[in-house]
Amino acid sequence: MLKNQQVPASPRLWALLALSGAGALALDLWTKQWVWDTLRPSGRALVLWDPLLELAFAYNQGSAFGLVRRLDYPLVLAAITTAMLVWIVVTARAAEGTRLRFVAGGLIAGGALGNLHDRLFRVDELGRHGVVDFIKLNYPWGGSWPSFNVADAALVVGVLLLVWDLRTRKPAPAA
Repeated sequence: MLKNQQVPASPRLWALLALSGAGALALDLWTKQWVWDTLRPSGRALVLWDPLLELAFAYNQGSAFGLVRRLDYPLVLAAITTAMLVWIVVTARAAEGTRLRFVAGGLIAGGALGNLHDRLFRVDELGRHGVVDFIKLNYPWGGSWPSFNVADAALVVGVLLLVWDLRTRKPAPAA
């Protein structure tokens, strides 16, 4: 069978979606807790690749890589996330898809659930809800990309895989 060939939504594909989503979610929650317990108290960054990559605690009360600075409506984000998850399931059930599309859906779902978990349950000492970000990419010429986390990375990779799959999909032959 070709790598990008359309196949019916079998239990194996649903398992692929569930495993990729659960893996992304578990890795996200584990890394955020490690950063919360290890990097937050020390206030120090862990330099992985000087000067380009470091892990540094950041508490994001906004959304979109911290670009929306403060967001006091976690339930609105919860509703948006829930709608997106329902859309992933309905879309996967309604149409045949490739394995890549199910992995992409799982990554998107896992990333969305990881950040939703933080928005609803992670509270700092001042009672503010927020998301733990910690991956910091520094530009060689100075400055850095906004801090992000594993959930953000899973969302971006999932969307890119989904777009790739949709763009490379061959239309079904006419009967």
